[in-house]
Parts: sequence; C-alpha cells; structure tokens
Amino acid sequence: MLGIVALAIAAVSLLLGLWAWWDGRDTSQTLTQNLGLKLAEQSKAQSQTAAQVDQMLKDLRESQNRVAQLEGKLAEFQGQRVALEEMYRDLARAPDDWLLAEIEQTLNIASRELVLAANVRAALIALQSADQRLARADKLQVVQLRRAVTQDMERLKALPLVDVVGISLKLDNLMALAATLPLAIPDSMAANALGSREARPSDATENFAVRLGRDLWFEMKQLVRIRDLDSGDPVLLSPQQSYFVRENLKLRVLSARTALIARDDVNYKEDLKLVRDMLTRYFDPKAKVNTNTLTMLKQLAENSVSIAPPDITGSLSAVRAARAARERPQR
Repeated sequence: MLGIVALAIAAVSLLLGLWAWWDGRDTSQTLTQNLGLKLAEQSKAQSQTAAQVDQMLKDLRESQNRVAQLEGKLAEFQGQRVALEEMYRDLARAPDDWLLAEIEQTLNIASRELVLAANVRAALIALQSADQRLARADKLQVVQLRRAVTQDMERLKALPLVDVVGISLKLDNLMALAATLPLAIPDSMAANALGSREARPSDATENFAVRLGRDLWFEMKQLVRIRDLDSGDPVLLSPQQSYFVRENLKLRVLSARTALIARDDVNYKEDLKLVRDMLTRYFDPKAKVNTNTLTMLKQLAENSVSIAPPDITGSLSAVRAARAARERPQR
C-alpha cells in the first residue's frame, strides 16, 4: 500500500509539473503575440517617420532652390555692376564729375548689398572708401555729402554683427556629432539582449529530463528582465528608429543652417527648438556631450539672425544732389 501511495503521489506531482510547464508555455506564447503587435506598431511608426523625413527633404530642396534663385539675382546684379563700371570707364568726364559718378556707383553697390544679402560689413567698407575719396578731393564742395556718408557709417557701426561663419561651423560640428551622441537607452542594449537570448546553454550528453528542466528555467528567466536606467522615463527605440532619430536630427540642424544663411529668424529658432526637444527626449540628459550641446543650442537661439539693416538713402540722395548741382550751371 505504501508503494501504491508513493506511486500515486509521484504521478500527481508529475502531472502538476507538466501542468505548470504547459501553463508557462501558454504565457510565453501570449507574450510573443503581444511582442509581435508591439513590433507592428513600431514598424508603422517607422513608416510615418520615413514619410516625415521625405517631406523634410522636399522642404530642404525647395529652400535650396530659393537660395539658388537669390544667388542668380545676385549674379545678375554683379553683372550689371561690371557693365556699369565698364561704361563709366569709357565715358570722358571731368575729374570731379567722374569722382562723383564713381562714388554714386559705390553707394549703389553698398545699397544692393544691404537689400539683397544684408551684408553690413561690405556696405560699411564701401562707405568708408567713398568717404576717403571725398576727403582727398579738396576742390569739391561736398560737405553735405560727407556728412550724410558719415551719418550712415555711424548707423551701420551701431548695428550688432551676426557671426554667420561661426554659427555655421557650430551647426556643422553638431551634424558631425549627431551619429555619436549617446541615447537615453544605449544602442548596445538591444545587441546584448539578442546575444543573451541566443546564448542558451545546451549539452548533447544530458538526458531529456535535465534538458527539459534547463530549457524551462531558461524560458522563465527570459520572461522578466531588470535594467538600471539613469533617466526616469526614457523613450524606447529600436535600432532602426535610432537611426532615423539621428538622421532627423541632422536634417533639423541642416534646416537651421539654411535658415541662418537666408536670415530667416523664425525658422532658425524653431529648428533649434526642435533640435533641443529631440536631444531632451531621445538622448541621455546626463551625458556631458549632450549637456554641452544643449548649452550651445541655447546660446545660438539667443542670437537674432534677422537684423534689419538701415538703408543709406541719405548718402544716395546727397550724392545725386551734388551731381545735379554741378550739372545745373552747365545747362
């Protein structure tokens, strides 16, 4: 009787063990299905991100086309300037009239630089050159003209200068760093997880019961994982999504650089704000390189790139009045 009872207890224990194993397998299949649904949702989000990247590339091409049109107009004006300079050289005029004509042409070029490219430095150099040439013309009575030129120079000197080259270099460095900035969840975690799943222990010499128990224990350990994350609420990204996040960051920085060249302050600051949001959301906020990058972006956003330069209509009106005053007695 004791043997029969012991055999019954062993049979019941075996049945309970098999039932627990079967229940664990069902739970594993349920988790696998949920994981498949999550992967499908991530694939859909990845497709949406790709569509957004295509739209941004389209917008970037349109911006480049507009920049090319502006460069074409600038080249046209430069061609007109060369033609006017050749025409003035061919004309035989009195030295004073010739000087006033050259100064008017120089002021026209400075005015175009301000209107087309907002190039305050080039306009200031042109005004200084005109003032120096007027200072050497002792016979010309152009006090009003020199006063107007001096006033325009002081107005241009009072303007804050925008370091376009320096800002462009900083944005280029940020584009180069985009591929190496540490994410909130490092890219190596996915590789480590895959490696741990593939590293299942196996031994051909073990019997079926031992292998069954080992596989069961391995599957149970895969159900729960504990990770130590520095950030409180990190954004989970697959390796493909991490790639698109970095590429999207590069495109935003490139868009900000294009807005800087076009002196578009609104889009420039908006692109920098989006870059800061991406760094704060997807990248590790405790990494020193990310902190330095956020500080640099904050400093760049504080600078205005659309400073409206004043015109030099005072100098242009004064030089035209001086020329008209010299031509009036001849008539």
